[in-house]
Amino acid sequence: MGGTSPFLELPASAHVASNALAFAIREGFPVSPGHTLIVPRRLVATWFDATREEQKAIFDLVDEVKRRLDEERQPNGYNVGFNAGAAAGQTVMHLHVHVIPRFDGDMDDPRGGVRYVIPSKGNYLAGGGDAPRAGGDSAFVEKLMTLLDQGQFTATYKFAVLLGLVDLCMEHATEQGAAPSSVTTAQLAEKVLALYWPQATAYRATATVLRQSAGKQQDAKILSLIREFRSQHAPDASTTLARARAAAPGAFAALTRKVEWTLIDMPLPRAQMLSRRGDEDRFLYEISWTVREPVTEGEFGRGDFDNVIRFRAGAAEQLVALASVVRPVVQRRWAAKVAQLNTSIVEDAQLEEFLFGATRVSLAPVRAPLIELHDARCFYCGGKLGRDVDVDHFIAWARHPENAVQNLVPAHPACNESKSDHLAAAEHVTRWAERLRVRGSDLDDIARRATWEHDAGRALAVARVIYLRLRPDVRLWQARDAFERADRDALVGALAG
Repeated sequence: MGGTSPFLELPASAHVASNALAFAIREGFPVSPGHTLIVPRRLVATWFDATREEQKAIFDLVDEVKRRLDEERQPNGYNVGFNAGAAAGQTVMHLHVHVIPRFDGDMDDPRGGVRYVIPSKGNYLAGGGDAPRAGGDSAFVEKLMTLLDQGQFTATYKFAVLLGLVDLCMEHATEQGAAPSSVTTAQLAEKVLALYWPQATAYRATATVLRQSAGKQQDAKILSLIREFRSQHAPDASTTLARARAAAPGAFAALTRKVEWTLIDMPLPRAQMLSRRGDEDRFLYEISWTVREPVTEGEFGRGDFDNVIRFRAGAAEQLVALASVVRPVVQRRWAAKVAQLNTSIVEDAQLEEFLFGATRVSLAPVRAPLIELHDARCFYCGGKLGRDVDVDHFIAWARHPENAVQNLVPAHPACNESKSDHLAAAEHVTRWAERLRVRGSDLDDIARRATWEHDAGRALAVARVIYLRLRPDVRLWQARDAFERADRDALVGALAG
């Protein structure tokens, strides 16, 4: 965007923290002592105009600013957020994220927090009125951040549960793009197993699998179960989950069942606890057992066990709507926890890529058959492919980690680089959905020959839950350096039925 920004006119000496893509400054009209703004170096109007890299850089500085304020001022809490658009109160049209320290007694009754953007709907606990749903975006984010900041973590399970639930909400959306009302512990076990699978290998050049539990006697049980399975059935660190499942289906099913029981026994009844005292806020889901009334392994093995995870009203919709924000935050917290547990061997700059990066799985086994399926033409521009061919995640890995063959397309390196993590325009979505319908059996054959993941329904559900929620002013990638506004009618037509 053109224009100027008062933030960019400040000298570097006014920055209290910075990185390559963003900087932090003190608010000129502070709400409280230490009130700080995080600003991208590039002039963009709102959070939704920033790139994924800029958003991550901003969140990195939020963490750094909080650490410094904790040392300098010892606040009792924080409000963190941004205004997007004049209707939301934004007056300076350059994205800035507020980090506001809060102190006991700074207002008579602080309940409601950021809900006071509309004063009459601020403190729903004072006075009458209906109980809230999972909350507006800001209220839900506040609860989630409280869980991540104050929840008790001896292992990394809580992070895996949160990311697993986000993925399931995306993958089990309805044809209209609505989030599901419930999922099962068996489905969550599959997602958690997939998250930990690449992490159960040696870190970088070391011969060490990173610890993910503070326990003195043994590592996190799920990680230990996967390591044991790998040693017997998949000793090659590059073995994908799909190939491991195909090579030893019985043992893999038993592994998944053990992971499911571990989730039932440990993190699921504890994931919404905020302290060791048992303080709990069940704002995400309900299950039929609790820490005080646990289920036994024998009861789990019976056919009548209730394994349903029922989302609280609005919670699944919020996880879907906020997935692009929730995922990098949870991954960052997860990586920080692993770094804390492995201080002698971890280089933090490389850790997130090792734990979550798409590059961990080589796409070479499906590259040639995908090129052949597309007659050696780029999926995006239609031009003839040369020797250098990229395999692109149509729905970017940063938005949803999906390696199923249905989400992979051959592309010119220049088209792939230009598209990056952007959402593709309606014309590409239409062609992608048509490929699922017309060439679906061919894609399944490619996956079977390569022992690769394939799930057309899952890929389509993720596309619906992302595209059918877009505002009409969102700009989608059409070609190299060319964007267009979202065409909802075309998107609905492409993804319906």
